[in-house]
Amino acid sequence: MNRALPLLAMLFTTAATASTPDINALKGKGGAAVLEAVEKRTYDHPTQKWTFKMTIADKGGSSRHVKFSVWQKREKRLVRFLEPGDVKGMSVLSTGSGDMYVYSPQTDNVRRVATSARRQTLLGGDMTYDDMASIALTPVYDVGLGEDTATHLWLELTAKSGADVAWPKLRIRIDKKAALMDVVEYWDGKKVREQSRSGFSDSWGAPVHRLVTMKDVATGHATTLEMLDQKIGEPIADDVFSKRSLVRGN
Repeated sequence: MNRALPLLAMLFTTAATASTPDINALKGKGGAAVLEAVEKRTYDHPTQKWTFKMTIADKGGSSRHVKFSVWQKREKRLVRFLEPGDVKGMSVLSTGSGDMYVYSPQTDNVRRVATSARRQTLLGGDMTYDDMASIALTPVYDVGLGEDTATHLWLELTAKSGADVAWPKLRIRIDKKAALMDVVEYWDGKKVREQSRSGFSDSWGAPVHRLVTMKDVATGHATTLEMLDQKIGEPIADDVFSKRSLVRGN
């Protein structure tokens, strides 16, 4: 799907490769080479399954918790909300061919999400429909090198001409030691959102960032995602990623 920042895939899992890419060596080949290496660590699995807890803070100081699962097979992704009861069964499908669909159990209806609607937030939080998609960034963004320190390298991404993306500009910070992204900024004339991740550990067979925070820059409102479980390589039938599967369940 040539439009989305692959928040869930990009932020929560990396491939169990034999060695960590050398960011300092790769930067001599340009920003695209760096990003490609980082994305390979993210996507180099035949299938991936996760369970997440999303915490949405409200203005009154209280918070709401939402649990959901994510199944991914290469470029295809299915997100299904598990609890609480008022959102249970709601599902988002990214087909990998440029289409996104949402199923609402309340209306028993599947609708296509238009590109213009993909920056809409979900369930009163700071995650968008676009964040639920999965796609490599290098095909749709030109990548330049930014600020370079001993520990981190910034990448400057601008949308390629004609690319169907939600954000015309992204700034991504790479942790050189881990060869992973640890900060992503979303720009549209100005910085609109900032996503950061923490809680890195070697768990469930691959290195992961267990905690991600998405913050609205203008309001300061933030939503967090915590990984509860990760499974790699389990079989997933192709027909799971279909509109019919949205209705009938996995």
